Amino acid sequence: MEGNEVQLKQLVSILLDNAIRHNQPNGTVEVVLKREKRHAVLCVSNEGEPIPEQQRERLFERFYQTDSARAHSGHYGLGLAIAKAIVTAHKGTIAVRCPAGRIEFCVRFLLKR
Repeated sequence: MEGNEVQLKQLVSILLDNAIRHNQPNGTVEVVLKREKRHAVLCVSNEGEPIPEQQRERLFERFYQTDSARAHSGHYGLGLAIAKAIVTAHKGTIAVRCPAGRIEFCVRFLLKR
């Protein structure tokens, strides 16, 4: 995969910052980088409060924040919108899911042959 190094570092930073900031006290943050066929997949997860399914796609909108996120002052709901823009610029996808007490953001990029 080829890409803008500065933007990709910013993407990882946003995902890690988000996972740490919205984690439960003493919760764990997990980072997994793997290859799935022709894709590189980066998943960052935490033990945060589950996000209702109807709100998950909205997380990537500028200025959108869940009710619990609004409690963290000094943040404006831009991080995940920037992350999505970076992923889209690199022809990738980003998704969120909430498996068994965790919140997981996964980014997929097509690898070069």
